[in-house]
Amino acid sequence: MSSVTRFIKQVPLSTTYYSVPASMLSAGTGVYEFQPTATNTVGNYAPGFMALAGAEMIAALVVAGASTNLVLRDMGKTVQAPVTSLTGAVGFFRQVQLLKPAASGTSFGVLGASNTPDAYTDFFTFYIPVPVAGISVVAALSLAAPIAGGQM
Repeated sequence: MSSVTRFIKQVPLSTTYYSVPASMLSAGTGVYEFQPTATNTVGNYAPGFMALAGAEMIAALVVAGASTNLVLRDMGKTVQAPVTSLTGAVGFFRQVQLLKPAASGTSFGVLGASNTPDAYTDFFTFYIPVPVAGISVVAALSLAAPIAGGQM
């Protein structure tokens, strides 16, 4: 009888959170929003494309960037989508959420709200480009790096 663990992919807890460089927050570099193009969806995702963060998102990132101890939480979803338009080059993007870890409070470090900073990035959830099989169509990646040190 085979072991179930042979078929389950283990994700180390040390790679589920990423450090956030200040340059990424101040300029929106490597921050993407998924722009759906249709309301009728058959399948897992609406057709759409990845666009660089909008003005509302960049302004909110600048305000959040004034704080310290910001990290990105990996939301466990990789999306393959065209960049800039429906006919753009196709790339891979990882969904992440910006957090401000806090010792106390009811929000558990989650920033924003529904439709905040905009309709595509509720609760500061957005996408960063990632290479798959060593290939990335986005020239400037997000520069977010996994936090080392084992379990959090």
